[in-house]
Amino acid sequence: MIKKKINLVTYCISHKYYKYLDKLNINIIGSGAFYKEYPNFWLNDNVGKNISKKNKNYGSLTSIYWIWKNHLKRFNSNDYISICHYRRFWLKKKHDKIINLKNLKKNILFKIPNKFKNYDCFVCKPQSVKGYKLSKLFKKGKRSLIDNPAIIYNKNLHTINLHFNIFHIHNGLEESIKYLNKNDRDDFLKYVNTKTSFFPLSIFVMKKKFFNKLCFSTFEWLKKCEKLFNKKELNTYGQIRIFDFLAERYFSFWVTKYCNYKIWPYKLINLKK
Repeated sequence: MIKKKINLVTYCISHKYYKYLDKLNINIIGSGAFYKEYPNFWLNDNVGKNISKKNKNYGSLTSIYWIWKNHLKRFNSNDYISICHYRRFWLKKKHDKIINLKNLKKNILFKIPNKFKNYDCFVCKPQSVKGYKLSKLFKKGKRSLIDNPAIIYNKNLHTINLHFNIFHIHNGLEESIKYLNKNDRDDFLKYVNTKTSFFPLSIFVMKKKFFNKLCFSTFEWLKKCEKLFNKKELNTYGQIRIFDFLAERYFSFWVTKYCNYKIWPYKLINLKK
């Protein structure tokens, strides 16, 4: 059942069962349900039109795809779709200073205030990729150092693309951009080679009409990229989840290009306590 509050519907993506999620009055969707079992009262990304089998490489994207293909028709064009994770939740504008599992429910965002309805999208605070230690560059970025030794002392060269080269696949981002649609190809390439921060985590709150366009562009591109990365040996976590990390950066670019957006608060819940 869709739990819709006024102008907003929230989907919380989880890769395993956490009992506390059942009490939050939001839509919980089991990620990679083709391989795992979740409660039958959860949404599962392996029913209807789905790519759940690709979860190993796509991560939470298999659930975003499922929402796009199976639930989008249920909403009006200006309804907001909220994507969050089992530990990361969008908050009300006026929320408690200290938030934990006990007061999480009353602090979760359930409605976009009227004065913010002119925004198409809400994203989390950007993450900087500047300032690598020299030891990190020598350990993980040797090929990048050979390409451009100036990254040792010039932090403005610590771009999104350099970050991807170091932590994921060297030249993987630039190679994949060649498969992107012509309208975004040059702009995205410039974005990753000049920007030193991006909106991380692939979580956002977005109007349906923009969500639809974003998903169409993203999954069309990633499908083409499969031909590229199927030829590569993917070993580390940063490589195996390659499509998830590609989309994370593309989402950030797409929002800045096409949306009137605003930074919005979210909470990372510590489950170890």
